[in-house]
Amino acid sequence: MALWFRAAERIEVETEGVVPGPPAVEPLPNRSTDPSDAVELAEGWLTWWRSLVNAGPLTLPFDLSNPPVALSFTPPAFSGLHDWPALRQVVTERWMEAHQWHTARMRAGLEAGPHHDMRASQVVTEVERALGRRARPFALNLVLLPVCDEEIRLAGPNRYLVPERVYDGPRGLELLRSLVTPIA
Repeated sequence: MALWFRAAERIEVETEGVVPGPPAVEPLPNRSTDPSDAVELAEGWLTWWRSLVNAGPLTLPFDLSNPPVALSFTPPAFSGLHDWPALRQVVTERWMEAHQWHTARMRAGLEAGPHHDMRASQVVTEVERALGRRARPFALNLVLLPVCDEEIRLAGPNRYLVPERVYDGPRGLELLRSLVTPIA
């Protein structure tokens, strides 16, 4: 949902490292922040985004006495946004709007039918055939992002930020093959 806030509030950040290109948010909601807050919003959003990416996947159950860092950026406290009051305010005020956008995207995906999840199995089978052996056990974490660019970004060991348009497009199988082959 951090990408929704970046788009909605027209937060301008440099695209580099784990920071993807512009979010693909349609329709684009109206901005609610003052342009004079642009620097604080950008700095806060970058810190928020990097912490979410670096936190890795949230897997349950986790220790509630020592929760993952990513949870500090979620309601109700948004404690991770403490140093950026303008961003914290807009995230607090518009969280439900962002959540509705996210939920609608998930619902549309489910209504579209089974996703290309079988492609991963197909690629592993093809790689095993090419290698002449079974693949070693491995984990590959692809985080699909609704962004307008087409760059695949390394976000940790065997963890990649992948634009949805790349994964769902004609390069999707090639991408999977290129990531599975070296670790299989």
